[in-house]
Amino acid sequence: MKNKVPSPPGPTGLDIALQWSQLPSEHLQAALAALEPQLVREHEYRMAALTAETQTAKDKRALVKHMAGVAAGFVIALATLTGAVVLGAHDQIWLALALTGPSVFALVKIFVLRRATLDDLKQLRRMHNTAQQDAISSAPQAGGVPLV
Repeated sequence: MKNKVPSPPGPTGLDIALQWSQLPSEHLQAALAALEPQLVREHEYRMAALTAETQTAKDKRALVKHMAGVAAGFVIALATLTGAVVLGAHDQIWLALALTGPSVFALVKIFVLRRATLDDLKQLRRMHNTAQQDAISSAPQAGGVPLV
């Protein structure tokens, strides 16, 4: 349910029109001239109230978006560091180093600050390629000693 925009303090344009309606019709021109500035003020007041309400809603959405980015950055950093510890414990040093290198900082920067430079993306791509090549080179060769 939308909030109703409050009316400005003092008499409204409708109140003034009702007061002028009790006078003879000759005074209609004077009534309209007197009513127009009041209607302009009321319109400006309502527009300012709507602008403030819209800005408040935008600020709330921006805060929620920022906090979601901070939470996502924290989860990514925690997951990559945990993965690095697990990989290090299983003698996968190169993969562990790839997870703790600049790629973690680049990912966290992307999610928390919502800003990425070309260098960040190049570092991510380079670390991904390095980790992929290391994983391929450390994989057991086909036709080698069976693992069972």
